[in-house]
Amino acid sequence: MTRFDDIRKFAQYSYSRSGIIEPDTHYAMNSEKVMEVLSAYNPEVIVKTGVGSGRLLADMAAATKAFLVVVEPSLEVIESFIQDHAGSDILEKIRFINGEFNNFPVDYYAADLIVCIDYLNFVESGKVIDEFRRALQFDGILFVATTVLNEEDMDGLLDEYTRNMFPLHNEYYMPDELRTVLTLNEFKFIKGSMDSYESDMQAARLFFSGHFGGAEKETGELLGENNDAFNRYYGLHEGKISVPYYSGVFMRIKPDHLKV
Repeated sequence: MTRFDDIRKFAQYSYSRSGIIEPDTHYAMNSEKVMEVLSAYNPEVIVKTGVGSGRLLADMAAATKAFLVVVEPSLEVIESFIQDHAGSDILEKIRFINGEFNNFPVDYYAADLIVCIDYLNFVESGKVIDEFRRALQFDGILFVATTVLNEEDMDGLLDEYTRNMFPLHNEYYMPDELRTVLTLNEFKFIKGSMDSYESDMQAARLFFSGHFGGAEKETGELLGENNDAFNRYYGLHEGKISVPYYSGVFMRIKPDHLKV
């Protein structure tokens, strides 16, 4: 089984349980910002990475006349979204492509806007960002939103904890690190904001164990050994933490050698 197969199956699992890909807490933080981007830049072609939970996708389709394309790893998620919105006019506005992000099935310079929410931590982010750059028009917009590390968490404790529960997890960026990576990949930072969401650590373990199996020993040992650090970085209290969440708007810039 390939990593893409694992991602496809996890996307289906998360969609069916309103899991970590665009859960309600993230919807509340992102919906208004995405609508502001739609209004400010009036894109004609929008590409969204994944169906997510489906809620924001439905809102985007209702709010725009743009050509809206969704690249989704799981065919089952596409079919579920279509079934969940049977009879709705929004289905006439959306075109689905069953594919992967690090081999983005979108033509060069085809998109005016790419929206990527909650995927960067478990895809091949460097390759995926390369593909976003390739697919965006010059002056096109990338809206990205993702969990990030507390800037003092230099050892990546939240990464290690998450990886114990979620084997597909790669790493969370720090906010400045994400901006730097995108800047080096020919994206100009326009604006960004920091939010946070509360995570019940036991509920998270139960969610992931429902798909990957339990990792109670590993997560328990890590938490016990680093209780003070989790408290300091993420406000650990009564089994809950406050997790930093970053959203940013970036513009695809023209490389110097192509400028007139």
